[in-house]
Amino acid sequence: MIVTSGGRHGKKVGYSDEPLQNGCWWYFGQGQNGDHSITNPANARLIEGKRSILLFTTREPTASEVRQRGNYRKLFAFQGTFNVSGYEVVVPESGPRAGDKLLKFLLVPVESEGYLAISSQELSSGNIQTLRNELIGNTAPASVITVTALREYRFRSQKVKRYALLRANGTCEACNSPSPFIDSNGNGYLEVHHILRLADDGPDEPQNVAAICPNCHRRAHHSNDRDAFQQQLLTAIATKEELLSKQI
Repeated sequence: MIVTSGGRHGKKVGYSDEPLQNGCWWYFGQGQNGDHSITNPANARLIEGKRSILLFTTREPTASEVRQRGNYRKLFAFQGTFNVSGYEVVVPESGPRAGDKLLKFLLVPVESEGYLAISSQELSSGNIQTLRNELIGNTAPASVITVTALREYRFRSQKVKRYALLRANGTCEACNSPSPFIDSNGNGYLEVHHILRLADDGPDEPQNVAAICPNCHRRAHHSNDRDAFQQQLLTAIATKEELLSKQI
């Protein structure tokens, strides 16, 4: 899903999207008059949280750029790929939108997909059942995650990745082959993959992540059978999770 930031409307009425120091963005929803609606197609897709966001900023060209390019078309700058981690409703106290209920989405950079550096001691000493019980019993919020909760959100994400690596135990959870090589920490190299990005009950759940080899990771994202492959992976992880649940 592609979204742009920096349009004239928000600035004219007293609010605008903004980058945060931690790499996230506050992004306001769509709707130029009255309350923002959750049924607005663009807002609904953001709330659903199942699509990654390609964020671009826009700006008007300078006079010299107009002369050089020969047109007044806006300039775009790619800011990165993000996931919607939640949203909140804000009500401006002044300005043309005073009293309107506006949707403000928290966009978190896609940084959790892939390799996680973890020490051999940390990996070998982990208790997978203890970690699993902790994650299942402390589900991330489904809708609203504010900046104050972002630290907990990322901390949970790291724990889920660690859990996936413990569960895989050096074997790709897709093709069942041993990890292709040993990393600099002495562990078998596997990459953590979110099978369904930002499911309804949160982005990070044990049944929604898999530790897989780089080849399978590329297949999950780029192959012509990626949908079938994702379903195959979901089934395999569900089977592993069911076996683990019976060991409690």
